[in-house]
Amino acid sequence: MIDVETCLIIDTETTGNKDNNQVLEVGAVLYSIPNQCMLSCGSSLIAVDADTINEAYLINKIDPLATQICPQQQNYFLNWLQAAYASADVVVAHNANFDKDVVKKLTWAQKWDKIWLCSLKDFELFPKQYNGKRDLISLSQFYGIGISCSHRAIDDCLLLKEVFNRVQNLPEHFRIAQLPLVEAIAPRKIEGSDNEAVLSHGFRWDKDTHALVKKDRSETFDFPVIPYCADRKKFKALVSFDNRQKASDWGFSWKPETKTWWRLLNPYMIDFFPFPVAELHPDPEAQDHLINA
Repeated sequence: MIDVETCLIIDTETTGNKDNNQVLEVGAVLYSIPNQCMLSCGSSLIAVDADTINEAYLINKIDPLATQICPQQQNYFLNWLQAAYASADVVVAHNANFDKDVVKKLTWAQKWDKIWLCSLKDFELFPKQYNGKRDLISLSQFYGIGISCSHRAIDDCLLLKEVFNRVQNLPEHFRIAQLPLVEAIAPRKIEGSDNEAVLSHGFRWDKDTHALVKKDRSETFDFPVIPYCADRKKFKALVSFDNRQKASDWGFSWKPETKTWWRLLNPYMIDFFPFPVAELHPDPEAQDHLINA
């Protein structure tokens, strides 16, 4: 864990092409945590081929032809961005995994090796009782920030900057953001209702990994917890038709294509379920269905 004095808030706009997603624009804000203020900011389109199709045009309104205008200005921006990155202790983005993946593929960022923090998953910017959406616009509105522009890189960076301006004890938030995760071994729901006993301790359901997770503050609970593991495998619940609700309550989802109740699991969890589970080994014909699950 490091003491964070300065962060680089970053956002990208891309073509949204599943097979070859390309960056069309990068925006960034160099931000001081102890002073809670912006130090500098910049944004630029990033050149792509003129015949590139922007499948996200209805969202970001960026014409690929426009990215070829003013190449010198793009170079100025990238020089500034490298200097801003050198000044920052960490990089921050909302849904950081997405931005990190697309940025690290660019030639000028391949040596970026600093910590990336995610304002969606790593920070606790909402109170425990908040059950609404957690996208950047919802986060901004929660902090009373009016939304006049969005879905351009610098606009989204400035929204997150303004959230940081309004957060109390921001250095503590950056400390907590770096804590490792723990995972609760408990049902997500009890007879179809949210497991309030677990949620009241600050655990939240992570839909990407199908896990109840929270930051590790060395607390003790009335239910077992294990270290979070990003390496997940697919398991199926071996339950009868009459016990299908129990599988659902523990976060398993029904897949009619394979007629199984399945979920992604930390392998260390498998002995804690009130029913047997088995690793899901799909046959080749079902592979595409399971990958896209």
